[in-house]
Amino acid sequence: MQNFRLPFLVFLFLNASIYGQYNGSGFGYPLGNTPVVTGNYGELRPNHFHAGIDFRTDPVSNLPIKSVAAGYVSRIKISSGGYGRVLYITHPNGYVTVYAHQKRYASKIEIYTRQKQIVQKKNEIELFPMPGELPVEKDEVIGYTGNTGSSTGPHLHFEIREEKTEIPVNPLLFYAIKDEVKPTLTHVAVYNMSDTNAIVMQQVSALNAKTNTLSLANNLFLLNQNTFAIAFAGYDQANGTTNKNNIYDAKLKLDGQLIYHHQLNGISFDNARYVNYFSEKTAGYKFQKCFSPTCFDIGIYRKALNGGKIELKDTLRHTVELLLADEKGNATSCVFYVRTNRINGYKADGNMYNAWCNKECHVKKEEVEFRIKPGTLTRSTYIAAYINKAGKVCVGNKNEQLLKPYSISLKVASPLVGKESRMVAVNEDNCLIGTYENSWFKTESKYFGAFSISYDTIAPRLVPPPAKNGKAIVKHSISFKITDNLSGISDYAVYINGIWQITEYDAKSSAMTCYFDDAVPSGTLSIKAEVTDRVGNTGKLELTAFRN
Repeated sequence: MQNFRLPFLVFLFLNASIYGQYNGSGFGYPLGNTPVVTGNYGELRPNHFHAGIDFRTDPVSNLPIKSVAAGYVSRIKISSGGYGRVLYITHPNGYVTVYAHQKRYASKIEIYTRQKQIVQKKNEIELFPMPGELPVEKDEVIGYTGNTGSSTGPHLHFEIREEKTEIPVNPLLFYAIKDEVKPTLTHVAVYNMSDTNAIVMQQVSALNAKTNTLSLANNLFLLNQNTFAIAFAGYDQANGTTNKNNIYDAKLKLDGQLIYHHQLNGISFDNARYVNYFSEKTAGYKFQKCFSPTCFDIGIYRKALNGGKIELKDTLRHTVELLLADEKGNATSCVFYVRTNRINGYKADGNMYNAWCNKECHVKKEEVEFRIKPGTLTRSTYIAAYINKAGKVCVGNKNEQLLKPYSISLKVASPLVGKESRMVAVNEDNCLIGTYENSWFKTESKYFGAFSISYDTIAPRLVPPPAKNGKAIVKHSISFKITDNLSGISDYAVYINGIWQITEYDAKSSAMTCYFDDAVPSGTLSIKAEVTDRVGNTGKLELTAFRN
């Protein structure tokens, strides 16, 4: 074991240095002093890296949220998806902290926000208070935990961002949360890199925890090609919790030489979709890849010799060491071996590419035109465009992972006269909104695949609450269920006795709720509800209610 002391000491030193950059911030905790982290920074989520940490509150809501330091509320946003009710607080030390999925804001912030909603007659709103409007002190209650937006259960999503760049950094580097638990490695995978146009996972081996070796004969990956790359699956835990979080730091050594190192910190929102390339889910396990594309790079890579691709020059046995660490320097090491049966080099076919990931790609054909900007693709590839047997326009491979949207225009041979404003493009399971002009429908897409033109001419439908003798019986609020045909909900409103009311829409339950304030009288109420979809169809419902 003496041979492995140096790597562990290096891990501890490097992580202590990184921790030292942040631990002078003086930040307190937003939820008490013994928080339980149920989702950490960089966690591999669908289409994005997790940009902060989740603090457990489930199943409880309405726990007080405290500002972690003095500053001012610089941004307020209410939306039916995403972060739901969220606050941003700017601090003098150059950071902005973010508190998402709140049920309600603290009194002074709630009053400020409601006044703006009423003046603008907007339920979903984004505000940018000036520094002197909503100052807060350290440990001041700014809101209460909830489950708004795209949350799947009550919790607090918390972020720390650099004020100038707006890039979220890893909050666990700021806090001395007790963590003496080493990361757990469960599987190691080998990718065949002999053809750079067809990189596929070839072998997977589970780790035997008792022996710290892989479930392979002689702990050896025997390969049929000499060019490969490594990925791993595993999880990290902290003291006092069984929650399985993501692993922060990974290094790879070949015969003692460091060839690869990534660290999940400083991932910009522009690069959030890079998670689709960086990770792969197989047999229920999420793998982090220890290699990168040849022409796209983000800040998580500390070293990627030859992009992490390993090319063996002989048929001898070689030693691979995988070192994993968490934010506090707790480290795990696994040593295994690789050997190839043949030396056959690798194929890098650049001649077939028509879309380079570092150059703009513009294609215009009779039925389709698209423009892909640099940084959209994770790799250079060939993108075909054609009409399939079903009459749909096909662009590229639908399984290709894109980092950002590209512009696409579809030729519309025979538009429905008078319905042009209701025109949409349907791409696989996605409904795309755009504009129609001069026989072309223009939009943006984050996906390749098959596209077709459709029309959304059906207004959203509102289902009223149960009624008795023709009147809905209400007390503190009134709710409506909403269904939509195609394009999705854009706006909604409730009027009571002709007066616009603040209303909330929960996209998860498709419920629109108006909570009554003191201005809503008891007795008989005249209520009108409206919902508009993303192409302008509006559904309306009028009813009489009786408030006890």
